[in-house]
Amino acid sequence: MSLPRRLLASLSLVAAVASVAAAAPRIIADLTGKWNVSVATPGGEQPSVMTITQKGDSVTGTLESELGTAPVAGVVKGDTLRFAFQLDMGGQQLVINGVGAIKDKDNMNGALDVSGMGVMPFTAVRQP
Repeated sequence: MSLPRRLLASLSLVAAVASVAAAAPRIIADLTGKWNVSVATPGGEQPSVMTITQKGDSVTGTLESELGTAPVAGVVKGDTLRFAFQLDMGGQQLVINGVGAIKDKDNMNGALDVSGMGVMPFTAVRQP
């Protein structure tokens, strides 16, 4: 094979590897563990603890707050966590959908879309 053809073949291989690496989702960390979550509500900061178990890109767990305990389910894609849970508010189910940006293995922030109450920002820090 001539030098120009070998160079072209090498460059093609490098470009192919780079495009596959760029397209692959980036998992920053396994989210399994307990997280201290703080939600900015109209009435002030609402603390809670979210316990997560991650298997592949699926997460399950519980959220505990002074409003009650609820099962959580979601999915991790790259550096984004999407999850949902429901709280019983006096017999009425409050549906909450969350989207979190994973900043590093121990920190994330995002927003909760609380049905009927709007969008509220949250931060979460993994417990040591």
